[in-house]
Amino acid sequence: MTGPNGLPYAGALDAVQRIETALTERDAAREASDSALDAAHAEAERLLSAARVAGTRAGEERRVAMLAGAHADAEAIRSDGDAEARRLDGRVSAERDQVAAELTALLLVEEP
Repeated sequence: MTGPNGLPYAGALDAVQRIETALTERDAAREASDSALDAAHAEAERLLSAARVAGTRAGEERRVAMLAGAHADAEAIRSDGDAEARRLDGRVSAERDQVAAELTALLLVEEP
C-alpha cells in the first residue's frame, strides 16, 4: 500500500507501532501477573508451612495435656485403690479378730 507519492501508507506504520506497543504491554502484563502469581504461591506455601507447624505444636500441647490428665487420673485411681485396700485390710483384720475370739470362746468352754 503506497500513497500518491509512492511512499508506504502512513497509517500502516502507525498501526504496526500500535500493535508492537500492545504486544509489549501484553508481555509486560503477563510478566507482572506471573510475578504476582509466583508471589502468591510463595505466600501460600509459607502460610501452609506455618499452619503445619502450628498444628504440630497444638497437637503436641494437646498430647501433653492429655497425658498429664491421664497421669492425674491414674494417680487418683491408685490413691482410691490404696485407700480401699487399707479399709478392706482393717475390716478383714477386725473380722479375723472376731472369728479368733469366737473360736477361742468355743475352745475354752468347760465341759460339764
